Amino acid sequence: MNGILLERNVIKKDHRRVRLRFALAYPSPYPVGMSNLAVRLLYELINAREDCLCERFFFSGFRTQPVSLESNLPMGAFDVVGFSLQHEIDYVRMLDMLDSSSIELFASRRKSPLVIAGGPAVSANPSPLEDFVDLFLVGESEQVLDYLLDMLSEGCDPRQLAGSRPGLYAPGVEAERGRVDSLECAPHAVRQVHPVSGKGFSSTFLLEVSRGCNRGCRFCLECFLYTPKRERSFRMVTEILEQGLPISGLDRVTCISSAFFDHREIGDILAWMRDRHLRYSLPSVRINKAGAGLAELLAEGGQRSITVAPESPSSRLRGVINKPLNESDMASFLEASRRAGIRSLKLYFMVGIPGEGIQDLELLRPMLAGAISAGFDPRSIHISVNPMIPKANTPFQWARMLSEPEYSSRVSIMRKICSDLGVRRFESMDYRWGAVQAFLSTSGSGASSVMLLALRDISEGGQGDLGTWRRVLKGIKKDFETLPPAYSEGDPLPWELIKGGPSRSLLLHEYRKAVGGQV
Repeated sequence: MNGILLERNVIKKDHRRVRLRFALAYPSPYPVGMSNLAVRLLYELINAREDCLCERFFFSGFRTQPVSLESNLPMGAFDVVGFSLQHEIDYVRMLDMLDSSSIELFASRRKSPLVIAGGPAVSANPSPLEDFVDLFLVGESEQVLDYLLDMLSEGCDPRQLAGSRPGLYAPGVEAERGRVDSLECAPHAVRQVHPVSGKGFSSTFLLEVSRGCNRGCRFCLECFLYTPKRERSFRMVTEILEQGLPISGLDRVTCISSAFFDHREIGDILAWMRDRHLRYSLPSVRINKAGAGLAELLAEGGQRSITVAPESPSSRLRGVINKPLNESDMASFLEASRRAGIRSLKLYFMVGIPGEGIQDLELLRPMLAGAISAGFDPRSIHISVNPMIPKANTPFQWARMLSEPEYSSRVSIMRKICSDLGVRRFESMDYRWGAVQAFLSTSGSGASSVMLLALRDISEGGQGDLGTWRRVLKGIKKDFETLPPAYSEGDPLPWELIKGGPSRSLLLHEYRKAVGGQV
């Protein structure tokens, strides 16, 4: 990888002149990892300290020893290996990165290096990785990071740190998730490291304008784990851009937010970037009454494709998941988008919502017809369908995935509707990967033995694909449908030792409302 990459703002330090050497590991390929703001922020914050250095590791293939981008050193040459885990599917890759580095997997037997893990996946439920990780950063890490680095550089036992500050958790120790009270005072990466050459890489300045969401969609981890929604003001956003863009040498901005369309100053922020001839984009848009007025601003920033996630074509089911969408507002937004020059549209749906029926899926036909009437060529519309996957710390942690035949049948119905209307770009998640994700999202520490079986299969020539998981499940006499755990309302849940998130009573109340179809 080092041979094809030239990066800006790379930091290289002398390993002999620091007290703590930190390996920042992201168990996905480089392009995915470097599009993650947490990687850029942690890299900048840790290297800003004179007593620490931070170098990056990415996944480049199973059974391939990872080496750092900065010095080409292996993980074992560092004092701490910190994994940023955005998705549960990355867990086996994490174990493979350690194993391929000849690092002892089990925390109880490992002397060095120290292994820590953070990110949304383990902040929701660290239980599947508890056998392998010495210390978890749960929740938001900005406020506890310096304290943690101070203590680790002094050689403190990580288990003694667990519970000492919000955000630090070790198995069996009650802890509280970390949370930043205000984004106005929170650090933001300004000296962003990014590729300036290399095939397939496109650099952009990552800008977090808000965090969390107050909408309360019942399937959504961010709505419940990162509540309440906090915003950076127009003043702070422009300060970050004025400082960061010249340092990073970029004129493209990607706005990071799950609720940017709810930002009080969204129009001012977009207009400021437009007036400075910046190119900017939003990963997805949230339909509301003010949305149509923003379509032209998006197009003026160079955005030519928009992504909307209605989740279901049925307004009744959108009520079940607590994500109402006014179809008149959507029609106005789509029409305004086409007038402004937006050329393509991507729509995300999920199936398996409690109470879903075939009649709900049939409503995809008028929804797509409306998008076509708004001016979108059917060939420019892209449909993505996934199963509803239960997530820890959401009301749907008690919900169950639909069966594989049900999923296949519903996907077929939606695919045919798209075909009838000339929409050819249709994709759906493989049910089996959804089941694996649900298993890793909601399991307890017993999941570790299953992941070790997957790792063994890989070491014996497996590819870490569905073939690996199929052989693992055959060995433990399970199938994909029975892999995810099923919890009743009264069952204790593996992640409930960690406080600071939504209360069980609130989640249960929302789940019962969902089952009852209440918004």
